[in-house]
Amino acid sequence: MRRPLVAVLLGTDHHAFDRLVALAESASETMNADWFVQHGYSTRPTLLPASPMLAVDELQDLLLRARAVVTHGGPGLIMEARAAGHVPVVVPRDPALHEHVDGHQLRFTERIARDGLIRRATTREEFDAALARALTTIPRQRSANATPSYSSARIGTLVDALRGDA
Repeated sequence: MRRPLVAVLLGTDHHAFDRLVALAESASETMNADWFVQHGYSTRPTLLPASPMLAVDELQDLLLRARAVVTHGGPGLIMEARAAGHVPVVVPRDPALHEHVDGHQLRFTERIARDGLIRRATTREEFDAALARALTTIPRQRSANATPSYSSARIGTLVDALRGDA
């Protein structure tokens, strides 16, 4: 029987997010799953297969094969994971730990977690519990119009509206 796949996606922000890499590596030692980490500018994991960046088609393939998706608190990857049928485990970057410039990921993820759109984790215990739950949940069917270009265009429209450009 094949083991479930956990996709860990750190995005492309230039701030290192080694805390999430460490959480994934630690969890991999006790959870019966295969793993892949897109680590961006963070330290490459030593225990897990990884790549700094993924092409759009590689990301989509990974999202479709994954049983569980773990990501940072950026809306782009959260929307991509949700479009692929996942309720992602999200660890927001913390500016107090020099993982980002401000606390917008902390605020954003707190808000969307209340709506059940993500499984938010800020501690090791929350991470392990959220990941265990994600591994026992079969992703819902992917939306027909939820392609990378659709999600990216939707984010762009929302950002333009917030800035007053729309």
